Amino acid sequence: MAHTTSTASRRQATIVIIGCAVLFVAFGIMVYSRFCTSIGMAGLYNRSAIGVSFVLFGIAMALFTPCVYLQRMHRKHVDSSQLGREMLGIVLGFLCYVVPFFLAMGALASADSTGPFGIALTIAFGAIPFIYRRHRKQHPISYQHTGSAVLVAFCGVFALVSLVGGAYSCSEVIDDLNGGWRQETFAFYEFSIDQPSGRGAVLTPTTYEVTLYKNGESVKHRRADAHLSVNAADWPQVAAVLDEPMAEVRWYPKTRTLVGARGIVGRNHAGDTID
Repeated sequence: MAHTTSTASRRQATIVIIGCAVLFVAFGIMVYSRFCTSIGMAGLYNRSAIGVSFVLFGIAMALFTPCVYLQRMHRKHVDSSQLGREMLGIVLGFLCYVVPFFLAMGALASADSTGPFGIALTIAFGAIPFIYRRHRKQHPISYQHTGSAVLVAFCGVFALVSLVGGAYSCSEVIDDLNGGWRQETFAFYEFSIDQPSGRGAVLTPTTYEVTLYKNGESVKHRRADAHLSVNAADWPQVAAVLDEPMAEVRWYPKTRTLVGARGIVGRNHAGDTID
């Protein structure tokens, strides 16, 4: 017997395929932003890579959201009594898990002044989650309706947050292009290292967050004259310039991108050539 597929199903499959393609492109751009240079005019355009990747992530999730809705909730029979039990289970879960935890921590913190009474309250509040858990095992709830709604809401919210965050990141690059670069001579600098840990280190580069000062007066009053963000791979050549007695620096203020820098005395330079 031949298998037939409805027009709606084919349309949904096409949307999912497009969404997956956009998702892979977004991931590729994000990986690229991990290894690309952060200085020069190329560095400015590369700053927008992370914003573009988040915009694409948002587009992919926006494509997935209606598909998830159609698959999980559209035309699905909603049992009002079952929905009521699910909502009650959510409320009771909050009251029996989250609230007792904070009450127990508060009682424990006050035990120095309340003595045995505070300890007794801590034990009583701490026992509530275990009692409720035992009750829930005997009277389980299947979260059929609310589970689907939460999944659809998650996709929608993730899409919105990604689009807004990506658009904001790209807008900083546009603002710098419209406002133009700045160029000053600096005598002092300091830096801190922003090194991501855990899973974030895979997609987020280690950066040197640099603060520049024109003169000793600025250092004395802790009045920063410029800020730069430089990837660890670019830092050695940038540090060689900044270590000179005086350095001429050209940068974009919004994205804190170093366009170019050269030593006033020596021949060290970083980024694009500047006059």
